[in-house]
Amino acid sequence: MPQVLKEEIRARIQAAALEEFFEQGYSAAAMRRIAEGARVPTGLIYSYYKNKEALFDAVLLPVLYDWQRVLSEGSPSPSKHTGNEVYGLSKGEIRCLLNLFDHHREFILLMDKSAGTKYAGEKEKLIGDIEAHLNAHPPEDADSLFLHIIASNFVDGLLQIMYHYQGKEWAVSLLEKLSKMYLSGIGL
Repeated sequence: MPQVLKEEIRARIQAAALEEFFEQGYSAAAMRRIAEGARVPTGLIYSYYKNKEALFDAVLLPVLYDWQRVLSEGSPSPSKHTGNEVYGLSKGEIRCLLNLFDHHREFILLMDKSAGTKYAGEKEKLIGDIEAHLNAHPPEDADSLFLHIIASNFVDGLLQIMYHYQGKEWAVSLLEKLSKMYLSGIGL
């Protein structure tokens, strides 16, 4: 029974930390406010996490990926969206993106709100990995700047889905449109 209570406290601390980091950013986040949000004494947080950085790591754990590995997993799905398939994306990419939708606030935190941490360049790393993937499979007449623009805009589009998140089905529908546009053209 005590183990259950410990996991409940850990979960409350992580939930309060996500709120605090999301609202304040890493640098301005305060362990005291995290403790208040979790309804625990501040000192108790340090029984679970060595410091604020370790707590930040734990909050981001669900969205930390080796982007190159994800991008190189498997072949693209069929061109029609059926179930867990999205135009032009591999099953590994789709699994990753579905998880990111489940943890959209953590993903925003990782990509846009991690200044002052070891994750500060994660958005640029993701853009670079997508760009490298596109360079390995370039469309006709695509130069490196064009592929950089596509990778950068795709990540920004994905972040807009996360910021305006209205549920997984909605997010997958927008992801389908975004993928189709970037992989086969706008087709207006």
